[in-house]
Order: sequence, then C-alpha cells, then structure tokens
Amino acid sequence: MNFPTNRIEAEDRTVDALVRRAQPELQRAMKLIRRPQARVAIAPSPIGKLFIAQGPRGLVTVHFLAIRDAGRSLDLLRRRFDLIENEPSTAALRHYIDRYFAGDLSVLALPVDLSLVESEFQRRALTRLRLVPPGAVISYQGLAAALGHPEAQRAVGNTMASNPVPIFVPCHRVIKSDGTIGNYGGGVKRKIILLRTEGFVVKGDLKLPARAVLGHQKSRIFCRPECSAAKRARQANELIFADAAHAQDAGLRACKICRPA
Repeated sequence: MNFPTNRIEAEDRTVDALVRRAQPELQRAMKLIRRPQARVAIAPSPIGKLFIAQGPRGLVTVHFLAIRDAGRSLDLLRRRFDLIENEPSTAALRHYIDRYFAGDLSVLALPVDLSLVESEFQRRALTRLRLVPPGAVISYQGLAAALGHPEAQRAVGNTMASNPVPIFVPCHRVIKSDGTIGNYGGGVKRKIILLRTEGFVVKGDLKLPARAVLGHQKSRIFCRPECSAAKRARQANELIFADAAHAQDAGLRACKICRPA
C-alpha cells in the first residue's frame, strides 16, 4: 500500500516536534542517571565531630556537627550527588582530619569543589582565600581589597559564614582589621584551636601575638607592624604572619629597614 508523500512528511514533522518538546525532560533525566558520587563520613576531631563529603572534583563539605545537624548539608548534597558511605571511604576521610591535627598541613592542599557555593563573588572570595598559607591571616577588609572590592567587607564576612568547606577553605584565617580574631561559624574556641594548629599563639585577649609580622605579597618582604614601609603597603597585598619564621617559610625575606628577623 502506498501512502501519500505529504502525509508521511506531516507525520515525520509531528514526531520531530514531540521529540523536541521531550528533549529538556530527557536531558534532566539523563543528568540524574549520570549523577556523580560523593563519599561521606563522620570524623572525630579535637574540635568535635565533623561531617565530611568528597566528590570526584574534591572536598564538597566539612560540617561541624556540634553546631547544628547535617540535615541541610545532606539535602544540598543529595541534589547533586549519590552519597556513598563505606569503610574505605570513612577511613580515607578521617585520615585527612587526623593528618591536619597531627601537624601535617600539606593535607590542606587537597582539591575542593565549590559547586555548593551560591554566587560567583563567593566562589571568587573562597578561591582567593585558599592562597593565604597556614601560619598567616588576612583581614576581612584585606580580602575584600584583594578581590578588587575594598568596600565589600560585609559581603566577605557573609561568605565566610556560609563557607561549605571550612578548614580546607580557611575562613578561620580571616580576622578583624584591629588585629583581634573576630567571629567564626564554628565558634571562637574552634577558631583559636585551628589558628594554634597552624602556628598562631592566640591568648585570652583574642589578639594576634606581638611577634606577628606583616608580609607583602608583591615585594615578598615582611616587616614589623610599625615599620614605615609596612604603613605604605597596599592592603590588597598584605598578609599577617604568626612570626618571622612563618613568613620566611612562605618565601618572604626580612625588611632591611625594620629588621624583623
């Protein structure tokens, strides 16, 4: 039996239209089928139990269970990942935390995945923060200036408060401009412990130690805080190191004017 050509063409066009309409839904379904996996674990630590998740691109979340339960973190993770919990995964994730608190700060170089971060500004701020090495801190104002937005201190503060990967994205290394350590999403006591783990001797007044020095990332020189050269430096290029030794470990050399070391 022969069908008219124009009828066949009309049916083909109808099928093509149905496929086009179904395409977005098919793509969404395929994304769900191909979702990446994230391994999860609860790790004990000196600052309390931590819920940790690591996806194929890096650590996705580190959550202080003593502050609040992990319900919201789990909801966000489940939207993007299939969660895997088994003995090898648990052992590996716990080992990262054990290494850090044992003084092996090289573990902080592990890749992180900031896909749970809401805005581009926040991702930029957290990515830039990872350039602040252990044994150094930066002020909220200094981090805002380093991002090219010196007026955005409040936005930087909000970003630190919502950081999904604390410790490895070191929001504990952001302090107030007056030299006091400021607040922390995990609580001030935890911030002090983390800073001490990395070489800062923070006492009861919550101020940085008197032996702290200012490091200039462009000139690669470190100075005493009262040095005239330090006062001329741009805030966007300035870090505060726990002491001269930490500045030297980061590759900086001592100022010839104030001779901090």
